[in-house]
Amino acid sequence: MRDTYNDWNNDDHPLPEVKKCPFCGTQGILCDNGYEEPEIDYNTGAYVGMDISEGDVFWVECDNCNAQGGYAETPEKAIENWNKRYKAE
Repeated sequence: MRDTYNDWNNDDHPLPEVKKCPFCGTQGILCDNGYEEPEIDYNTGAYVGMDISEGDVFWVECDNCNAQGGYAETPEKAIENWNKRYKAE
């Protein structure tokens, strides 16, 4: 499952703008391989917490045509990779 971030900021500064897809014009979305899953007590069915795994691989992907900008170790680099492919209108 992918975890997507829109207007996500890191702890120190806002992330760069993610450009629109150069193929279809849809907004690109920053993604990572982290996940969030609710923890359920299967005996009672009660919610007991959240299992959260932070991502360590990032990429930008078009939500419409699924074009990708390549994998990176940081959100900033993933956005840079995607934006390099951007063609101005």
